[in-house]
Amino acid sequence: EVQAGAAKRKSRKRWKDIGFVWSILIYPLILFLIFYVYVNINSFVMAFQKQNLDGTKIFVGFDNFKQFLSDMSAEGGLLNISFRNSVKMYLLNLLICMPLYIIFSYFLFKNFIGSKVIRVVVMIPQVVSGMVIALLFKKIVSDALPGLMESLFGREFPDLLSTPGKRFGTVLFYGIWISFSTSLIVYSNAMGEINEEVIESAHIDGIDTMFPELWHIILPSIYPTLTTFIVVGFAGFLADAGALVTFYAADGEAEVYTLGYYFQVQILRNNTGNFNVVAAGGLMMSLVIAPLTFLLKYCMEKFGPGE
Repeated sequence: EVQAGAAKRKSRKRWKDIGFVWSILIYPLILFLIFYVYVNINSFVMAFQKQNLDGTKIFVGFDNFKQFLSDMSAEGGLLNISFRNSVKMYLLNLLICMPLYIIFSYFLFKNFIGSKVIRVVVMIPQVVSGMVIALLFKKIVSDALPGLMESLFGREFPDLLSTPGKRFGTVLFYGIWISFSTSLIVYSNAMGEINEEVIESAHIDGIDTMFPELWHIILPSIYPTLTTFIVVGFAGFLADAGALVTFYAADGEAEVYTLGYYFQVQILRNNTGNFNVVAAGGLMMSLVIAPLTFLLKYCMEKFGPGE
């Protein structure tokens, strides 16, 4: 009888533990099933459908894919501009910004003069909401900066987020500045994990200036971090909309469009007539980017510096 009572208590405790675990997991699991599994399955189905004016849906095969490719290849079209801008932003980030991030991170790692000031400036976006930072930047560029320049020089200064020819450059500048904080934190922390004995040994072997140390010691040591940034950046660059929705809502000019922003605008405008084409475009980009991402990861790991 004692053993039977102990077994029952043990069983009740087990079921209580299971219930407690499921009470924690059930809500995020439901969200995952709805907003990831269902949404992606529905998007896949929509890519092969077309919705009529009366709301009925018909199977159209690959017509949506053809339409997306046609719109993207149309010179001067909105999709064509969006794709070009997405590529420009990624190449700028990869070829210009990443070397700058590494150099500034190296300055922080070596505690050069001004490193503390750099830390404060780049950390601001990390301690304040991204939405707040974007709205503050928009307010400064649209109102504060023109008023300040006019009061100082007596000349009218344009709103950089609204002036043709300057909008996209301003958006790029914001994207570079806002990404500085994350990159500098990660890179400088990765450099801080390098064994001091390795650096001291390199100095003994004659590497005693900044560039050789950075090139021969620091970069090979943080190569896994570089690989992660490059691969993740490549995987998501076509879907990146940055702060464009915060700056322009759904009313941005074609000059500032990226593919990520183009897709978001279709949703914000509830452009149901274009949802099927957008779904086909998203599926097509995934089918192209996914294998290329794995190939890029393989090549970087295969041909990167050895231990």
